[in-house]
Amino acid sequence: MRAILHILFVFVIAVFSAPGARADVFTVSNVPIDGFGASVTEAQKTAIRAGTLEAAHVLVERLTLPADRADGGWLQMDADIAAQWVAGIQIRDEQRSNRRYLGLLQVTFDRARVRDFLNAQQLPFVEAQTANALVLPIWNGPDNTVLWAPNPWWQTWVQAHPEQDLSPLILPLADLGDRQAINADAAVQLNQEALTALAARYDVRKIVIALASENAPGQIEMRANIVSWDEANNIQVRQRRFSTNGNDHGTGHRARKFGLERSRAALVASLEREWKQLAIVRDNTITTLRLTASYTNIGGWRRIREVLATSPLVHEARLDAFSADGALMTLVFVGTRQQLIAQLAQNGVELRDTNIGPVAIVR
Repeated sequence: MRAILHILFVFVIAVFSAPGARADVFTVSNVPIDGFGASVTEAQKTAIRAGTLEAAHVLVERLTLPADRADGGWLQMDADIAAQWVAGIQIRDEQRSNRRYLGLLQVTFDRARVRDFLNAQQLPFVEAQTANALVLPIWNGPDNTVLWAPNPWWQTWVQAHPEQDLSPLILPLADLGDRQAINADAAVQLNQEALTALAARYDVRKIVIALASENAPGQIEMRANIVSWDEANNIQVRQRRFSTNGNDHGTGHRARKFGLERSRAALVASLEREWKQLAIVRDNTITTLRLTASYTNIGGWRRIREVLATSPLVHEARLDAFSADGALMTLVFVGTRQQLIAQLAQNGVELRDTNIGPVAIVR
C-alpha cells in the first residue's frame, strides 16, 4: 500500500511540475524586410534591425489593447529595446545583391524580457490563448460558392500561423469525413446538425464560418458567422463584417491576395480584442481558493492539472488530498474569479459552484 501511495505521490508531483506544451504567441512570422547598405552584409543588418522593430510592435499590439496603450501614454519603442527582446530569428525567401537584402523574417521574443518591459511600462497585457476554434473559409466566387475545392480564400488560411494568435482559428483536414459532415451550402445556412457534428469531430466549442468575396478588383467583402455552444450545448451565433482592400500592393491576383490576408487579420484581431477585454488582469490582488478537482479517470486528472499548471493567472496549485476520483486543492491566483473561470474554460476545464464548494471538471 505504501508503495502504491508513493507511486501516486511521485506521479502527482510530476504532473504538477511539468507544464504542458504551449503555442508561442511570442513569435511573430512573415515580417517583410528590405535593407540597403554599403555591402550586402550591412544591408542584411539594416533589414533585420528594422524587421525586428516591426515584429516587436506587432507583438505589443497582439498582447495589449489600443485603449490601454493610449491611456498609458505608450511611446513607440526603439530598435535597441526590440533587439534586447530577441530570443531567436529565422529568415526565408532571401534575396540579395551587392547592396540590397530582402526576405521574410520570423522573430521569437524572450517571454520574461517582454513581460518585464510591459510591467515596467504599467501596460496591461494578456498572453493566455483561447481554446482552438475551427474556421471554415468559404469563397464566394463568380461561378459558385466553394468550401472544400481549392480557392484563394482557403489558401490564405493555409499560409497563416494560427498557433501564434491569441485566438487560434484552425483549418479542418478537408478529408472525406469533413466533406460528408458539411458542405458550403449547409455552412452558409448555419445548419445546426452539420455544424454540431463537425464541432464534435474536432472537439471544439466554436466554429467560424468566414464567407469572402471579391466585389471589385482587390476589394474583399467578408462576413463571418461565429457559432459557439454554451455549457448546456445551446447554439449561439454572432456576426462580423469586414471590408478590406489590397490595391496598394499591386493589381490583379496580387491585390486580391493582400486583400484576403487583411480580411483574415481583421477577423482574428476582432476575436483577440474580445478575449483581451475579458482576460487582461487589471487588479493584481492575490486570491486563495479551495476547490475540488473531480474526474473519472487519471486522464481527467492529468488534464485538470495541466490546465492549472499552465494558466498564467495561477501562481500556485497545491494538492491537499488525492483519491481515485477527486482531489482537494488550494489555488492561489491573480485577477478576478470570473477571469479565472473564463481562462480555464478556454482550455476545457469548467469551474462550477456546487453545494460542496467550487469544483473543477473536464468539459
